[in-house]
Amino acid sequence: MKKLFLSFVLISLVYVGYLNSPKYDKYPKGVRNAFRHSSKSQKDEFEKVLHHFSTEKDSLKFKAAIFLIENMHYHNYIKPIREFDLAFDSIAHFPKIELNIYREEAFKSMLDSISDYSNLEQPNLIKDIESAKADFLIENIELAFKAWYKIPKGNRASFDDFCNFILPYRSSNEPLEIHSRRKLFYQYKWVSDYIEKGVSLETIVDSIKSDFNFRTFIGIGSSYPFPLSTSQLEKSKLGQCGDGVNYYVNVMRSIGIMAAKDYVEHWGNDPFAKSHSWIYTQLGSEVYLTDVHKKSNIKGVYKNESIPKVYRTRFDAVKNTNSIHTDQDVTHKYILVMDVDIDNIFNVNAKASILTVFDKREGWFPVVQGQKTGENFKFSNIGYNVLYLPMDKESKKPLNYPFFIDASKKIRFFKPDKNVLDSVVLTRKIGLSTRRYRGKRFWLEALNGSVIEASNNSEFINAKVLHEVSNFNSTHIQKIKITDRTQYKYIRFNSKKPKSFLAKLAFYDVNMKPLQGEIIEKNILKETKDYKYGAFDDNTLTYSGGDYFKLGLKFSKPQTIGFVEFQSRNDDNHINKGEDYELFYWDKNWKSLGKQKAQDTLLHYNNVPKNALLWLRNLTKGREEHIFCIDENKQQHWLGFENAKK
Repeated sequence: MKKLFLSFVLISLVYVGYLNSPKYDKYPKGVRNAFRHSSKSQKDEFEKVLHHFSTEKDSLKFKAAIFLIENMHYHNYIKPIREFDLAFDSIAHFPKIELNIYREEAFKSMLDSISDYSNLEQPNLIKDIESAKADFLIENIELAFKAWYKIPKGNRASFDDFCNFILPYRSSNEPLEIHSRRKLFYQYKWVSDYIEKGVSLETIVDSIKSDFNFRTFIGIGSSYPFPLSTSQLEKSKLGQCGDGVNYYVNVMRSIGIMAAKDYVEHWGNDPFAKSHSWIYTQLGSEVYLTDVHKKSNIKGVYKNESIPKVYRTRFDAVKNTNSIHTDQDVTHKYILVMDVDIDNIFNVNAKASILTVFDKREGWFPVVQGQKTGENFKFSNIGYNVLYLPMDKESKKPLNYPFFIDASKKIRFFKPDKNVLDSVVLTRKIGLSTRRYRGKRFWLEALNGSVIEASNNSEFINAKVLHEVSNFNSTHIQKIKITDRTQYKYIRFNSKKPKSFLAKLAFYDVNMKPLQGEIIEKNILKETKDYKYGAFDDNTLTYSGGDYFKLGLKFSKPQTIGFVEFQSRNDDNHINKGEDYELFYWDKNWKSLGKQKAQDTLLHYNNVPKNALLWLRNLTKGREEHIFCIDENKQQHWLGFENAKK
């Protein structure tokens, strides 16, 4: 053992001496550190790069090579699994039809078939610092400078910005491919003419998006849960939003435009850790922020959203004292921010602290790191309209009660008063809409003005209006009693607005016996396989509709209509009769206030502590649930959501 120890010490000394030899003294500490974490063959690759650019007249290229090498240890990727190549090759030749859902379904089916019937290799994490070859790095550096120098001087990025937002050979964690930058450089060389002519950055980016025509396809995540490479994206034109962002960022960089991925890791009003990313681009002083699937500037869109933090990917690491990430904190560029000091009222022996947001699967998800100030903790530049729970970083024990910051900088702590119990009525288990997604509320509003009409003429000439929908604002089934006793052969729901949908449509006689007939429809959007029958099945999550749609029945002989039932497209997160629920409140952990089987569309609880933070769970089905409180009118108030009446 003594001999082994001495041998180890000797080898270590030789290795340290090797790195500290005059051969390596000429390099900065960061490069020497990269050598320390590299194999002998990889050191040789790095040396080739550094030697190549040390002889260049342009000293900035040598500095750029140093920048990449000394920051390379922050980056890695999952190597694409070769068995899936067949799916990407096949979808590349699939017809680009107008109804893209069929292309998406075909792609998912291919991926799933490979997963089910192939002996797949295991995902392999590849570290850049262990795999980047000299030829790859040299080509990327040369092309980055070529593109940078093509930008007119007045709009050219500074060298520091160039290093982080043009030079890097990757956007974030997408797989690396040789000659990828060269391919993009020549594929999009037409953009140079736009830049020289002074075309706006917005027009340039939107033109590139139109040219590529990427479509977000969230379903790919369950079939191929890895970031896509450039070639995979060019074949599929489908992926998650982050895949599209990576592609467009790499395109922009290849033509000398500053670009990066901006992202929210966890919204304050989402029950799951659903991150979202978009594209940051800059040319001179012009900044354009845009989603992958929309041609619009999203600056200001998130102003009143529930966002704890927004980050921007960089190739180097930012030393953020208030962040759990090494990416650049750009929260203040999107939303109002503030600093808060939180008392450690639970006297937890905490050396480091974090702020967390609600997450159904993980309980609480970390989003911000704090700084210790005496016995308390300070959290800097955090977003408004968010409910936070401060915790000890190591033990995950709470330091204080959950608190919500509203737009007026008012902070409200949710400390339950168990001596004062409220009687409350509950209608839902998650808020209906947020600023970034008002679709669920629009589903309701879009039915206002619609009519239920009947006729004995197939063209509904001189049709009789049996009911007009007004002041409609409910996700539940609506039962309409018809007093007209005339017999009709045709009856339909006639929408008067675009993008309106029905989850249920049923017609009954005066004894509530279902009436059967042939489906008649007009302007029904064929976006799902069940487009015609979605409103007539028993699944509340399937639907029919479209722009100014008409949907109904043709009877074999005239019938008297006694009742009509209809339901808007909805998320099925309201209270459903016969389903089991349980209500919890937070007091250092979640504590039950009892289980109930719903007797109708409302739940009644008489034992809710005043000022409590609440969580209603559906024990029968469903996934979407979020925390709320009870307002002064004893109604559910969804923290971080829009709170119009439902």
